[in-house]
Amino acid sequence: MPLDAYSPCPCGSGKKFKWCCHDVHVPITKAYQQDEDGQHEVALKLMDDLAAAHPNNPEVWGRKADLLWRNQKPEEAEAALQKAFDLNPNYAFGLFLQGLFRHAEGELRGALLLFHKAADLIDPEAKDLLGSVWTLIADSEMKMNRPVASRAAMKLAVRCNPADEGLRNALDGYDDERSPLPKSARRDYAFEKPAASLPAERKAAWDQALARGASGKMSDAAKAFWELTESDPNHAPAWYNLALLRAWLGDNRGALDALDRYIHLESDAGKAAAAWALGEALRFGQGMEEQADVLEYSYLYQIADPQRAAQAVQYWQEQRKLIVFPGRENEPVLNALVLERPTALTAEQAASRPPHLGAYLLIIMDRLRIWHTDPEALERVRTELLEKSAGGLAHETKEVNTPGFRDALSASMIFPVDVADPAQRKQLVQQENERYFEEKWLHQPRKSLNGTPPIDAAGHPVLRNKLAGIVQFMEECAVPSGTPYDFDRLRRKLGLLAGGPVAAATPTASEPDIAGMGVPELVQLPTATLSDDQLEKAYQSALKLDARDLAGRFALELVGRPPRAERPDRYPWYAHLVQLALAEGKPDAALDFLNEGEKADCEQNEGRRRNDYELRRGQLHAKRGEFDQAQDVFDRLIERVPAELRYRGTATEAMLTARQGGKALRFAEPGLALAREKQDRDSEQYFLELIDAAKRQG
Repeated sequence: MPLDAYSPCPCGSGKKFKWCCHDVHVPITKAYQQDEDGQHEVALKLMDDLAAAHPNNPEVWGRKADLLWRNQKPEEAEAALQKAFDLNPNYAFGLFLQGLFRHAEGELRGALLLFHKAADLIDPEAKDLLGSVWTLIADSEMKMNRPVASRAAMKLAVRCNPADEGLRNALDGYDDERSPLPKSARRDYAFEKPAASLPAERKAAWDQALARGASGKMSDAAKAFWELTESDPNHAPAWYNLALLRAWLGDNRGALDALDRYIHLESDAGKAAAAWALGEALRFGQGMEEQADVLEYSYLYQIADPQRAAQAVQYWQEQRKLIVFPGRENEPVLNALVLERPTALTAEQAASRPPHLGAYLLIIMDRLRIWHTDPEALERVRTELLEKSAGGLAHETKEVNTPGFRDALSASMIFPVDVADPAQRKQLVQQENERYFEEKWLHQPRKSLNGTPPIDAAGHPVLRNKLAGIVQFMEECAVPSGTPYDFDRLRRKLGLLAGGPVAAATPTASEPDIAGMGVPELVQLPTATLSDDQLEKAYQSALKLDARDLAGRFALELVGRPPRAERPDRYPWYAHLVQLALAEGKPDAALDFLNEGEKADCEQNEGRRRNDYELRRGQLHAKRGEFDQAQDVFDRLIERVPAELRYRGTATEAMLTARQGGKALRFAEPGLALAREKQDRDSEQYFLELIDAAKRQG
C-alpha cells in the first residue's frame, strides 16, 4: 500500500507519517517497490534489517508481516504481526492485516470483527486504507447474506474512493431492479429525524451521534443512540436509528431487538410495516438460525462408490423427477432439482397435481449435497437417495442454516413438467401459490409474530403491523423469480388492505371474489341473498381461514335450502354442524343434525354416505356415554363392510377416548388380525398401539 509522508500514519498514532514513522518511511517504501519489481527476497531482507534496527516500531513489524503474507509465508506473517501487537494492541493497520488473513481463510466473522476495529481506529483522512477496509467489509457481509450491512459498507468505500468506477458500479448494483435481492434487503436506508420537541441537550447528543455515523464511526454512533434510548425508552426514532446502525454493523440480532421496540412505539402503520420488512430481511443473515422462520436443511455426503451413487440419479431421471441445470462443458458438476411427485398419478392427475420441489441436488467431484427449506420433503428425498445408491455414499453430515433469499418461498414451488401448454402451466403454478399462502401459510405459527399464526395476528395492533411487513417482504422475494401470485389476495384474507372490505365483496357485484375474501368480508356477506354456489364458496373460504363458527353459519344456511340434483351430497355441511354442536357442549343438537343429515342422504343421495353417517353416529353415542348403543352401531357398520380397516380403528379410538378399554379391545384385536392378513404393516403397527393402550385402560 503506497505511503504518503503527509498522510496520517498507519500506526494509528494520529500524527502525520512524516513526523511519526519518518525514519522508516524511505526503507519501507523501497521494500515495497522491490517486491513489486519481483525482487521478493531482496525486499524481505531489507525488512529483516529494518526490524533489527527498529525493533520497537510496530509499523515496521506490520509492514514486514504484509510483505511476508504477499509472498505466501502466512506463519511468518502471523508471527511478525504479533510482535507489532505486542508493541501496540490498537495498531490499526495490523488489525486490518489480521482481518485480511482471516478473510482469506474464509473465517468471515472473525475478519469482520477485526475490520470494524480497524475502521474505528484508522484516521478518517487515510482514505485509501479506509476504502480497502470498507470494501472488504462489504464483501464479507454479502458472503454472510447480510446485504443491508454490505450496502452500508460499500457506500462508505465509495465515499473514501469516489473516483473508483468499480466501487461505484458495485454500489449502483444494489438499486438494480433486476437484482435477486428483495428490496428491503438492498434499500438505501436513512436515519429518522428526532421529534421537534426534543430538548436542546438531547438534540445536541442526537446530532453528534448522526455525525459519527456519517463519518463511518458506526460503533460510536450505535453506542450514542443506545444511550439516547436508555435516557428516553419511548422515543421511536432513536430506536429506529439504533436498529439501522446495528444492521449496518452486521449485528442483525441486535437490530431486530431495536426494531421490535420501535414498532411498539411507532404510530404510523406504514413505517412500522416497512421496518418489519427490514427485520424479515435480517433474519436471513448467517447466525440468525434461532430467529428465522425459514431454515435451510442439508445433507452432505462423500461419494464412496460413483457407480452406486449414480444409480439414484439415474432412477430420478427415469422417473422424470430430475430437472438438470445446464453447466459448463467438461466441468465435473451436476446442479439439479429433485422433484417429489404425488403417488398414484394418472395422466389426468399429473396435470392437476404437479410435483413439488423435493430437494436441491449438487454434485461436485466426490461430494454430493441435497438441501431444502421443507425438512419433511428433504427427508423423503434422502431416504430414496440412500436406498437407490445402495451404500455408495459415506460420511453423512447434517446442517441447519439460514437460507438464501431465493429460497424464501421454495416451499410453495411446483413444476408442472407434464403440461405442455405454457398458459396452463402458469395457471397451475398460480393455483398452487393460492393454495399454499391462503390455506397453509396463514395457519403456520411464526417466530417473527411471537409464535402466532398470521391468521390470528391480524387482530392485534402491533402484530398486525409486523404481519403487513412480512407480507411485503414475501412479495419482494417473489419478484426476482416471477412468482405468479397476487399478494393482495393474502392481504385481503388477513384484513390488511386499507379501507376495509371492498365494495366488490357485496352480492350486488356481478361476480364477487368470495374465494379471495378474508374473515371481515365474509362476516358481512348477507347469506340469505347469496346463490347456492356463492354460499358454498363462502363456506369453503371460512374453513380455509379456520373461522369454524362462521363456516357453521354458512353450513346452516346451506342445509336449510331446497335440495339440488347437481349437489345431492350434504354430508360435509352436516358433519361440520355436528362437530360445532359437540364443541359447544350440545350433544342433543349434534344428534339432531346427524339424524337430519342421514335422512337427507337417503332421500336425495341414494344413501351413498350411509357408512360415514353411521361411523359418526357411533362416535357420537360414545361421546354421550351411550356405550352399548355405540358398540351396536359400530358392529353393524363393520359387519356391512368387514374389509375396511378404517372403521375398526375409528371404533377403537372412540372407545379409548371414552375410557372403555374392554370394548376397545373388541374392535382392535380383529383389526390387527385383518391387517396381518392383508400384510398391511402400517395398519398392523397402528392396531398394536391401540391394543396396548386398551390393555393399559384395563
